[in-house]
Amino acid sequence: MHLACLSGLLSPLFWLLLAASSMVCAESQGQAPARLQLATASVAPWGLVGEQGEPAGLLVQFQRELAARAGLAVQNKLAPYPRVIHDLASGKVDLAVMFVSPQAQQVGRSLGQVVDMSVVALVPAAAPDYGALEDFKGLRVGYVRGSKYGPAFDNNPDFERVGVLSASQGLLMLSKGRLDALVATEQALAYGLIQESVGEGAYKVVFQVAKARADLYVNRLRMLDGWVPSLRRALADMRADGSLRRVFYDHTLWPASGVCLANNHCLAAPAPAGTGDKTHQAIVK
Repeated sequence: MHLACLSGLLSPLFWLLLAASSMVCAESQGQAPARLQLATASVAPWGLVGEQGEPAGLLVQFQRELAARAGLAVQNKLAPYPRVIHDLASGKVDLAVMFVSPQAQQVGRSLGQVVDMSVVALVPAAAPDYGALEDFKGLRVGYVRGSKYGPAFDNNPDFERVGVLSASQGLLMLSKGRLDALVATEQALAYGLIQESVGEGAYKVVFQVAKARADLYVNRLRMLDGWVPSLRRALADMRADGSLRRVFYDHTLWPASGVCLANNHCLAAPAPAGTGDKTHQAIVK
């Protein structure tokens, strides 16, 4: 019997299943889906809601430029950082930028470094000049929930770690005496200080806690997909031509002159354009 005759006898369900199996087969051969799914931590300035309600922020801009270079379509969503990790592990999203940590390595595979950051400790101007995490014994220390700043901070039993939703919330709690110190990346602190219109004499940076690094991670089951190499190459190209430094330091969310606090403690301003300088550490004078 000809296929044309058989087609009239087969149910619509058969043709639906046949079409679905063809799509699965195409993806198994490494073709990119219509849109890659990304999740971005909803922590300003990394991920925030734009004026039109759209995902915005440093990581969103980076991911948009990266996808354009790789010739890929992406759909981004904002979520709390723990949800970003969960969604990458479960396969609900294909890609996410996460702090390099044992947990990140368990749920995804790194395609390369995106940005490195100085993590610094901020305290009220009248507080002692603490010199290290050991000096925080017995204190309440705020940090952006879900962030990983290294074992010396993450697993320290000598002080109470208090998770906050953002640096802005942490600054508010610090001003009300509900925290004794706040630990965060320079970018998050600079953005929070600007948003809260904090005066230069209110706080000071006392020491650098760690250097944190964030990588672009892909879901482990997607590592062999055909679109992965093009994304890896695009990331390497952005690193080589200075685009990563531009995205994360030359923008309105990071003040061109730096943020200086009490006693000349400053958050570093970006390196001059074209220098290739990759260090952006806190300046403690």
